[in-house]
Amino acid sequence: MNASFPTQIDYTPFRTLVNGTFDDAIRLNRDFFFADSKFCDETTIPAGFVSDGASVPRRLWKWFPPFGKYLEAAVVHDWFCVLGHAGESPINSVVAAKVFREAMIACGVGRTKRNAMYFAVRVGGPKFKAKKV
Repeated sequence: MNASFPTQIDYTPFRTLVNGTFDDAIRLNRDFFFADSKFCDETTIPAGFVSDGASVPRRLWKWFPPFGKYLEAAVVHDWFCVLGHAGESPINSVVAAKVFREAMIACGVGRTKRNAMYFAVRVGGPKFKAKKV
């Protein structure tokens, strides 16, 4: 089975103050689902979850805006990062980066952009371990 989003993302955009700067974010209005038998089975991201989209340096926003075609993939990755930093993620950061790449395929992101974003997350993204079972 290929990675997929069984439901459409339903969110409300808002602005939030982060380190003295206003940034855009979204809040999920209802549960959001991602299915990927390759790495993480089905993932449910609960209503109310807040994401800042793709965490891209401002100087690159022209090519990689935070809320691009890959928004759903960024939300899934953010979910695993939040869980990971709380010690609750079922997968580690290496696998989360691979899930991000698979989710971008499901979003229809082209190969060049997808690979660049995957590499950036894999190398420069947050690091965390999977929850011990």
